[in-house]
Amino acid sequence: MNKSEGYRKFQIGFHLIIALIASVIVYAYAANDFQAAYVIIGSVIAISSIYQLVLLLSQKNNKTKNQTHKYL
Repeated sequence: MNKSEGYRKFQIGFHLIIALIASVIVYAYAANDFQAAYVIIGSVIAISSIYQLVLLLSQKNNKTKNQTHKYL
């Protein structure tokens, strides 16, 4: 595992934790008092973190496809 692979794993873990925390915050404020500002801010944070996760995971899939194709 090189440095870039370790950093990539850190990014995936970081964005996963942020998305989970933001989702819990959105649920808590939506279920109790429905304070719109906190729900909106939490939703934006969760969506951006999920988007970054999708980008990171799609980069991994593209790399593995290119590597297997290169050897064939």
